[in-house]
Amino acid sequence: MAARPRMKIMAACIGVALAQWGAGSAIADSAIGVDTALGNALNPPGRSAVPRPLAEDGYDTVRHSPSGQLYGVPYDVSGEANKTEGGWEYTGGVEAGFLGGDGNKKNAQMRKYMDLKNGAYLNYFEVEAEKPDTANFIQAFGGGTGQNDQFYGMQFGRYNDWKVKLFYTETQHVFTDTWKSLFAGEGTGYLTTGLAGPVAVNTGNPTVGTGACTSLAPCWSYGGKTYSNATAVAAINGIAGTPDATTGVIATVSGANATGATQSNLAKAISDKLAVTPESELSLVRKKGGARFDMTLDNFWKGYASYSQEERKGARPFAMNEGNLSYEIPEPIDYTTHELLAGLQYADSLTQANLRASFSMFRNNIGVLNVMDPMMSEATRNAGIQGATYDLYPDNDSFNLKGEFARSLPDFYKGRFTAAVSWGTNRQNDNLLSPISPFQNTQLAAAGITTLSGNNIPYAANSALVSNWNTPAALSQHSADQRIDNKLLDLGLSVRPTDDLSMKGSYRYYETENKGGYMAYNPLTGQFGRGIADANGLTNLDTIVGLRPGATPLTAGSCYVPPGYPAVPGCTFGAVAANGSNVPVFGQARSTKQTNYGLSSDYDLTKTSSLNAAIEREEFKRDFRERDKTWEDKIKVGYVNRALTVEEIPLTLRASYENDRRRGSDYRFRTFEDLGTGLPGLTVAEQIAAYQAVNPTVASNVTPTGYAAWNANLFNRYSYYFRKYDQADRDQNILNTRLNILAREDLDVGATFQYKTIKYPDSYYGQEKDDQNSLTLDLNYQPATDQSFYTFYSFQQGKKSMALNSGVASATNTACATAGQSLANLSVFGYSACSDGIGNNGGRPLTSSWRADTEDQNDVFGAGFQQGFGTIRFGVDYTYSYSTTDVRYKYGSTSLSNVAGTQAAMALATGSALPSMTTTQHILNFNLIIPIDKKMAVRLF
Repeated sequence: MAARPRMKIMAACIGVALAQWGAGSAIADSAIGVDTALGNALNPPGRSAVPRPLAEDGYDTVRHSPSGQLYGVPYDVSGEANKTEGGWEYTGGVEAGFLGGDGNKKNAQMRKYMDLKNGAYLNYFEVEAEKPDTANFIQAFGGGTGQNDQFYGMQFGRYNDWKVKLFYTETQHVFTDTWKSLFAGEGTGYLTTGLAGPVAVNTGNPTVGTGACTSLAPCWSYGGKTYSNATAVAAINGIAGTPDATTGVIATVSGANATGATQSNLAKAISDKLAVTPESELSLVRKKGGARFDMTLDNFWKGYASYSQEERKGARPFAMNEGNLSYEIPEPIDYTTHELLAGLQYADSLTQANLRASFSMFRNNIGVLNVMDPMMSEATRNAGIQGATYDLYPDNDSFNLKGEFARSLPDFYKGRFTAAVSWGTNRQNDNLLSPISPFQNTQLAAAGITTLSGNNIPYAANSALVSNWNTPAALSQHSADQRIDNKLLDLGLSVRPTDDLSMKGSYRYYETENKGGYMAYNPLTGQFGRGIADANGLTNLDTIVGLRPGATPLTAGSCYVPPGYPAVPGCTFGAVAANGSNVPVFGQARSTKQTNYGLSSDYDLTKTSSLNAAIEREEFKRDFRERDKTWEDKIKVGYVNRALTVEEIPLTLRASYENDRRRGSDYRFRTFEDLGTGLPGLTVAEQIAAYQAVNPTVASNVTPTGYAAWNANLFNRYSYYFRKYDQADRDQNILNTRLNILAREDLDVGATFQYKTIKYPDSYYGQEKDDQNSLTLDLNYQPATDQSFYTFYSFQQGKKSMALNSGVASATNTACATAGQSLANLSVFGYSACSDGIGNNGGRPLTSSWRADTEDQNDVFGAGFQQGFGTIRFGVDYTYSYSTTDVRYKYGSTSLSNVAGTQAAMALATGSALPSMTTTQHILNFNLIIPIDKKMAVRLF
């Protein structure tokens, strides 16, 4: 059999994609398009790899595509078909056998998307039938039966009249088969610690303390004692003494709070548990099925409707960061998605039109994840809460209505006009969880805790009560009420003024309108700020309230009720109502408008060569961003020649060059409106005055200039010099070339090259460049129809640089302890926050240049051949991929007095680079097909 069409290019693309595993995470949905091209790993095209029997004269001459590439010729299946008495003519085939072997467990990607089990295996089957006198037909096929990557398709109907299509497919996604879990309850919304031995939950009645052992308020066993929920943390954190030489367990309990001993014991318990925990698989399976009906209404109109349902069930790794610990837990996956589609189509000799409506419903059957934390923090902070609550993806709905229109204009320069209009909406109204979740509240109740502690309690009788934080009434709204609408208008006009020249103009407008937003406000207490953080101050309000100008406790009655909310007893507007803590208290509904204008042309120089050019302008308008508007101008030129010759060797050349230049409006400080750190209903002047009242070191400058400075000082969280890559000035150049050489009638050679460079010329602080170069060489040799060989090599290199090049000279140290010092930093460095400094309130933004460089390199090589030995066919395919990522960095100057020692020590300890990240993969396939007769063959794979 001839080489499969474009086998080498497909293999090259797959190889490059596989090589990128070492460079970053995949962002694609693994199940996209599963209902449009059914298949699996052993049947990529949705058809069996076993060829149909050859007729004696079933071979054709070697053929080439218009670009000069060889492609295979399908097998001839002509001959007398099987017939039934009712007039049906049918054909069919099946591939079945046995699978055996070992999916090498050292290969992290072998079973990621395919399911191979040893034993009997139905790889593929198909049947096709038609009835010529009535024009009816039926087709059915499937494969991978009984596996988690099985697929089935069926369609039947009457040619040029109506058709019904049915399908069902499964796709597995294995994240790891070496998973060791610390938790029980994988795949559910409630995880309990799976630790046995030194630390465990729900192990009988407590021997220390009181309170029944339940799943929501478990007991904890340690050192031969079982502690009730109310005393577990304090007791375990009070352990001190010398570990047992054999078990490593500290059995003596004292009243001292020995945190170090606690961490050592718990770490020992987890280590012991992991040592005996068997490895398991963490995966999910997608199951999708659906139906589509197409109907020809008359000579001009057609209609269609479809429905599909997809279910995803299983678990995947989920990063949990609680307290000072980070580890992975299994996130439960139990999703259901319904999709409906309906439309009408119209077509005559001049006009075509489509109208389509689509609706999608996503349902998460496990909306909340509660986790028992096996590594408890100190008792003084968390008391009775030993777990975390996560609100998982919300149920949401999406609707889209789209109309398309096209009209040929034969009397207007052979023109054609196209238009597309669409409107869509995406909505979710998930119930919001209270700051203290029901799961956490149960634990607090079991521990007997009814009040919270901390500095931020304006009137302790009200805000310190657990009952004012464990209810949805503590939220500014009880449900999300989020909505994003989108609009699209796309117009195009193409004309052909002469036989050699074609031109096209285009206009596209796309808008997303966000109608959501949320304000973090507790109507029961009159306080603003973030909700309580799991395992990080759960019973302490220091970290959760935005109204905190400093460590000084707020005085009674000093709070603020925004417009539209009921009054809070004892709450009056006070001088400390400004959000001096720079904590976001509301989220904005961000919207975007995008407009594209374009003009392109194509001029035929000869019958086999052409020159093309295009110009385009893209404009963005953004709400609540550092730049209100950006625009990008793009110019592209290209050349195609399908009849070049060098030394009488035919060549095909395609080349293009593109230059893009993005600029925008002035950068500005992010104001409190942008960041959500201001208080709703108050002007900048009111909040500045309130802040000044409790900061006597700050001058009372309330001039318009002072307003701007104070606005930036109080509410700006990012450096003025920082340039985000989607808004920064950008210069981009892209060169693409493709050369095909028809070296002989049975041999073609090709080369593809891309040079891409991106620079951010005005980024003092941020991404500096992003370059990428790619080269692919391929060869395809087919001396006979039953003999072929291909090989290819792909190289890709990318370089990125992040840097701080503020150009500001080093100055004397300015700390951030007072607002006056923050303002001084603002005037020099572009912002007042100390996140780039060293230490709490002791550092300042670093002024000297530093940089971080990342280099990715991917190499992919592949080769394969197919050889016929009489009627026997033998083939081998091999692909090798290697990718590496290197990260290098350079520290700034160490001349600043307050950071010199620290910087020098860090540079000495960490060097100038991270270890290289590499991925190597080999894929080797053998395929032997031995025909037995005209209707049967044996395949060894």
